[in-house]
Parts: sequence; structure tokens; C-alpha cells
Amino acid sequence: MNKNQAALPILTMGELIDSTNAFFTYLRSKWLQAFLLITIGMLITASYYFIQKPKYEGTASFILEEKGGGAGGGLSGLASQFGFDLGSMNGNAGLFAGDNVLSILKSRSIIEKVLLSKVDSTKSTTTLADLYLETSGLHKKWLKDPSIGDINFNNCIPGKPNMRIQDSALFVIFQKLSQKQVAIERISKNGSIIKIVTTSASEIFSKLFTERLVLETMEMYIDIKTSVATKNIKRLEKRSDSLLVLLNSSTNKSAALQLLDANIAYKTAAVPLEVSQREKTVTFTVYTEVVKNLEASRIALANQTPVINILDNAKYPLENQQLSLGLLLLIGFMGGLATSLGLAFINFKPSN
Repeated sequence: MNKNQAALPILTMGELIDSTNAFFTYLRSKWLQAFLLITIGMLITASYYFIQKPKYEGTASFILEEKGGGAGGGLSGLASQFGFDLGSMNGNAGLFAGDNVLSILKSRSIIEKVLLSKVDSTKSTTTLADLYLETSGLHKKWLKDPSIGDINFNNCIPGKPNMRIQDSALFVIFQKLSQKQVAIERISKNGSIIKIVTTSASEIFSKLFTERLVLETMEMYIDIKTSVATKNIKRLEKRSDSLLVLLNSSTNKSAALQLLDANIAYKTAAVPLEVSQREKTVTFTVYTEVVKNLEASRIALANQTPVINILDNAKYPLENQQLSLGLLLLIGFMGGLATSLGLAFINFKPSN
């Protein structure tokens, strides 16, 4: 060892025991300080119990069943047994594939549409947004701001333009909900069961918001999923109706041109009838093909329409997740005890 290097102090077992005993003796001398810190900690947590807002959790879950395309689905199933995933090669991959559903459920358009729905459509004009402002304390806070005033959403209609101040308030509510109060997750990593939990100070809001968020998402998803097929069916229905009118007109025209006793010398008298019958035949052929395509499109639409089943829905009474008084007192006790031990350790100076 280098002679210039300072030797490290060696602590014997006896010295360690003496230091430990001295520390506990010092700690016992500070019992009053520990008692005061523990009491203060418990008083603080007890005070929080009486000022904390209720936290009602509205929970719902649903399962999405995509309808695949026959042979492709069978091939994917067979390939999966050998460790190959052909799902990504399918051009009709579900909109809810991956984590898209989580983004859709938390999208601003859906959340704001739910917020503008009425709490009770038959008895009140109060919206869920108004209920949230009242129960969260934002309404009382904003009353102090003259630029906002007594804001409400009674006259708002989902999908219609609102006043600038109303849009701004809706955006604030949307941010609070999407970032802190609405939790969305898959129950299993690769499963199709989605769970939604809404936490708020209002039992009514948590229940209604959770229910309507699921319903709006289901409606939007089915509409997007089947919009192309539905438009195609409407186009074919309109075309078939037009052809049917034309076919009926051709039939009436052919009947009117029938000659009971035409003179054989006037062959040209039968020409209009022949033309009319040819037009009728062509119209009937086109009409038949359109009807066949229409029925095929309806079957395709039925196969494309996903099945969404609600497994669990929010039901009264909702569970209040606010911290109990006993738990808060325990937290205050442990916090005060840890603080007193820390101070004692810092201030303790063992005798040499």
C-alpha cells in the first residue's frame, strides 16, 4: 500500500453496536418531536379526507367480432398454426386493429358529441358538459372570469357550429377527460375486449358518459366500416327502381301496339311492336342483372357488418374510489414517522 495514501478507518463490531445504541438513545430523547410530526401528518391527511372530491368510476366493456372473408380467414387460421401471421396481408384489416380503437374512443369528435348529449332527453336541457362543469368546480371557478361568465351548452347541437367560447370550454373539458379521467385499455394484449373506465365527481356523469361513449364509438365504427357498401346498395336500389318503371312502361307500350287483325299487306305495322318488345327484353335483362347485383351487395353488407356486443355496462350504484379515512391516517402516520426518523438520522452526531 502506498505510504502517502490515508488509511481507511476500521469499524469494529463493538463500535457499531455502541453507535446503534447511541442512536436509539438519541431517538428516544426526540420522542416529543416524533409525536408532533406524526400528529401533524395525520391531521393533514385527515383534513384531505374531508376536502377530497368523490371519485365515481363508471366501467364498461365490449367485444368486437370482425367478420372475415371466408377462404382468407381459413387460410389465416391454417397459417397461424404454423407460426405465420397473414392477417396483415388482408386488405380488409379491421379499423379496430392494433390500438386504433383506443385513439377512436379518445377522439375529440366523439367525446364532444357525448358531452353535448342531454342528461335526460325528456325532462331537461342540461347536457353532460354542463353537469361536468358543475360537479368538477370549473363552473364556479369560471364565474370569476368576466370573459367567460355563466357559460352553458343548453343550446348546442352535436355536429353544428358553436360559439367560440363554448368550443374553447369543450376543449378544456376534453383535455381533462382524455388525459386524466377516461382510461381505455384492452383486457388482453391481442384480444378484442375493450374496457373503458370514467372517473368523475358525479355518479350520474360517470355512468352516462361511459355508456354513451361506447354507443357512439360503436355507431361510428359500423358506419365507417359499412359506408361504401351502403352507398353502393342505395345506388343500385335507385337504378333498379328506375329500370322497373321503364320496364312497366315498355310492357304497357307493347300491349298497346298489339294488332288483333293486321293486314298482311301492311307488314310495317308490326315494326313498332317488334321494337317495343326488343326494348322490353333489353330492359328486363338489365333489370335482372341489377337486381342480382343488389342482392349480392346486400349479402356482402351483412358479411361486412361487424358484431359489437356490450359485455358489462355501468350500473348504479357506482363505486366511490376516494381514499378512506383509515388509509389516509395510516399514510399520515407513516409520513410523520419517516420524517422524524430522517431528521434524527441527520442531526445525530455519534461521540468519538
